[in-house]
Amino acid sequence: MRYLLSFLFALLLAVPAQAAFEGPGGGAGGFQGPTSGVQADTVKKALDASDDTPVMLTGNITERQAGSDDKYLFKDSTGQVVVDIDHKVFAGRTVTPQTRVRLSGKVDKDLMGPTEVDVKILEVLQ
Repeated sequence: MRYLLSFLFALLLAVPAQAAFEGPGGGAGGFQGPTSGVQADTVKKALDASDDTPVMLTGNITERQAGSDDKYLFKDSTGQVVVDIDHKVFAGRTVTPQTRVRLSGKVDKDLMGPTEVDVKILEVLQ
């Protein structure tokens, strides 16, 4: 029995540990590199795009919209747009109007309302 336990322990040490991919710059995390399929990379392009167009915007979240927990005003050098960001997308990070962010998501065009961007990923750049 003692030999069996010793063998199992040795086998356990010999099996490599599984870990998340570590991209350039170290630290545990996901893929770091280019994103394909983005069709709008500025607010102006997003506002002119059709519904469900993939977007990646870089700029600042300047304010929260009154009466909403997940709608914010986002601004870049080409204009501003309302973005819909679920609380879980913030992942516990604090973002201020001075924080530069990259938002990935899709254009959401409503027949009766203004164009918005439904954000799925928020990256803090500062």
